[in-house]
Amino acid sequence: MAKRVKGVVQINDLPDSVLIHIMSFLSTKVAARTSILSTRWRNLFTLVPNLNFDLDEECPFWGWRRSSYRAPIKRFRCFVDGVLFFHDMENVDKFRLKFCRKRSESVDSISACRWISGALKRGVKHLDLNISLDKFTLPDALFTCRTLTLHLRSVKFFDDNSVKSLFSSCSSLEDVVIEKCSMKKVRSFSFSHPFLKRLSVIHSCDNFNCWLMIDTPHLSNFKLIDHVVAGYSLKNLESIVSVIKILLEDEDLRADATRHATSVFREIYLARSLVMSAYSLELLLSCEPLPDFPTLVELEIPYNKAKQLNSRDKGLETLLPLLPELQNLAFRQDVLNSLPEEVPCLLFKVKAIEISNFVYDQDCIRKAKYILENGRALEKLTIRTSICLYETKLKISKVLFAYPKKSKQCSILIVAIVLLL
Repeated sequence: MAKRVKGVVQINDLPDSVLIHIMSFLSTKVAARTSILSTRWRNLFTLVPNLNFDLDEECPFWGWRRSSYRAPIKRFRCFVDGVLFFHDMENVDKFRLKFCRKRSESVDSISACRWISGALKRGVKHLDLNISLDKFTLPDALFTCRTLTLHLRSVKFFDDNSVKSLFSSCSSLEDVVIEKCSMKKVRSFSFSHPFLKRLSVIHSCDNFNCWLMIDTPHLSNFKLIDHVVAGYSLKNLESIVSVIKILLEDEDLRADATRHATSVFREIYLARSLVMSAYSLELLLSCEPLPDFPTLVELEIPYNKAKQLNSRDKGLETLLPLLPELQNLAFRQDVLNSLPEEVPCLLFKVKAIEISNFVYDQDCIRKAKYILENGRALEKLTIRTSICLYETKLKISKVLFAYPKKSKQCSILIVAIVLLL
């Protein structure tokens, strides 16, 4: 028997709760292998709250032969059945099931449905399904689960009824993500839910003739990253108070896109935090009249060199007077086309400003000087430059650090990718 080293804690000395927490970061197959270590370890893996079953990881596609693919599938089915049968946890935090590569024979839909139902009976909170089956019906228990977050990725909706039947059945959902789904045959993607709090629609609007219709009275967090569709109908969004990301994407500003997308901004006027692309900003500035954002505290227009504002007579400075409570502002230097005239939020409210895509030229330096000279409440100014030489960073630092600041408590941070020559 090996001797214990004084002062050193061995893994067997740790309490069961710590060992179970460590195993929760392992795949279920690896966690199950610990049962052979000793009598104490025999049943510990059955208490792990995270279950992760991945057939493609266990049996890579390139390693399969037609004469032997039935055995790995049979072993996989027996393993999942055994784990769920012996699992002692009443509550499962995460359940992941993956077998997405199509083969002539794969896991059958009856087994998949049985495993998902087993996770639902244990109160699963996060269900991650990445499966490829020609015909598969989700278990009825999924639609009444009160602990579930629904994340749909690469799901194909066949028609308007398929959308309606799915979401109308999930009566207790609070968190939904729709990512890279296909809506080519959907005319109206209608989402009406009384209890939903968080909704994300990401790269799923592949049908420009589709309408996006949302009616969610308790929605607090809304993320939309997609192309502009035929139209929007957004109702009962008065509860939105947290982060909202509106990153609409398109190649040009079409008249119908401008007309339809502006309805998005009119419905989120009570937002406290807003992230949007430069293209979204131009759509917003095309609204007649421009909407007010009386409660907006944070505004971010992330850097994307591929997108440029088409309209040079309007910029961020047009929007700033409509943001009386703004405190945190992050923007690309090129979306501020001209220096604003005595904007109250910049003078008295804004505490943190971040400027990206900053270069050492007269226009950028002038914008930074204006902010330093007028920001009375400013506490931090962050400058993010693109790739530059070390000497260029020194020039920017020398100019800005020496310039007088209206706010005595303001600090300046310059972040750059530096090329040393």
